[in-house]
Amino acid sequence: MRIFIWGTGNIAKKMLDHSDVFDTYDVLGFIDNDPAKTKSLFKGKQVFLPNILKEVRPDKIVVLTDYYNDIKDQILSMYPDMEMLIENKNYFYRYAISERYKNSEDSEIKGILENINRNDVRMFNYDFVDKYEEIEIDAYYDPECRMYYVYHEGKKLFFPKSIDSKKRAEVYYRSLLIEQDLQSPHRYLDMDFNINQGNVVVDIGTAEGNFSLEIIDKVSKLYLIESEDEWIEALKETFKEYQEKVVIIPKFITSINAGKYATLDYLIDEPVDFIKMDIEGNEWDALLGAERLIRESKNVKCAICSYHSNYDEVLIKDILEKYGLKCSTTPGYVYWIPETSRYNYLSARLHRCIVRGSK
Repeated sequence: MRIFIWGTGNIAKKMLDHSDVFDTYDVLGFIDNDPAKTKSLFKGKQVFLPNILKEVRPDKIVVLTDYYNDIKDQILSMYPDMEMLIENKNYFYRYAISERYKNSEDSEIKGILENINRNDVRMFNYDFVDKYEEIEIDAYYDPECRMYYVYHEGKKLFFPKSIDSKKRAEVYYRSLLIEQDLQSPHRYLDMDFNINQGNVVVDIGTAEGNFSLEIIDKVSKLYLIESEDEWIEALKETFKEYQEKVVIIPKFITSINAGKYATLDYLIDEPVDFIKMDIEGNEWDALLGAERLIRESKNVKCAICSYHSNYDEVLIKDILEKYGLKCSTTPGYVYWIPETSRYNYLSARLHRCIVRGSK
């Protein structure tokens, strides 16, 4: 496939530094509105002004900038017959997923491919996401702590100061609602896998704390473990009325104890009933430092995120099963655009989202 890539900025650099685009596609060159950039190569390819499209008609024009709509309008104003050629920065991911699974007989994966073709690539490629497009959300500003908040199941849920507008708070909260929808693969709990009255719960990678705020009235003790200072500040505000049962721990959870890094075995010296973990791909390493805690907790359940890399699900299941837990995964798949530090190709994998373990 013959393509032009529009854009020579950070987005283009980041994607092309860590992908196999040049091996998969016939890249004709790059297009940029800056005449100065045409005097040098980008990624070994010639940079052209938009008028190159008068001379060369590609199969696709992939726009790798944050200004997709503006660039699309510009192209169509010059070349109105090229509308079907213009693609956004998710094109490479969408194409890779479609190629990987094009022969799949799995009805659920077929449904995901159809959803991707209709809606572009999303983390959750299911129709339930669409109902949140029009849902009304109200965020409020607290001048005393200088943070925005929403009412989450009747309780104030605060966001860090970096979420610095009403609109940004509402957009962020909408993403939380999608993530924990009853149909979402990222749903930690369901009717058969739940938290009981009086449980001791550990929430690792707490972030804004929506999961813990939902269960706060049921638990007897809640450990909130979060490494980011701005989230910790917001958590203190959210849970200030529950200080008698909440312990906030500002640590990175790993398999070692050194400075800001700590193991669960070191931090927690009592049996626990539930461990939830979402720490951006470091879950398996954190579990290596939790063997004593898990083995000594007689009725423990675990909900561990398993989608941040291609090998997380296998590693997490292997560790939990060695600790004596029976494992399953939540139904459904997610697509996670991989961290560039882990991959040098365009991942086309759909992932099971949560590994659940229980004794």
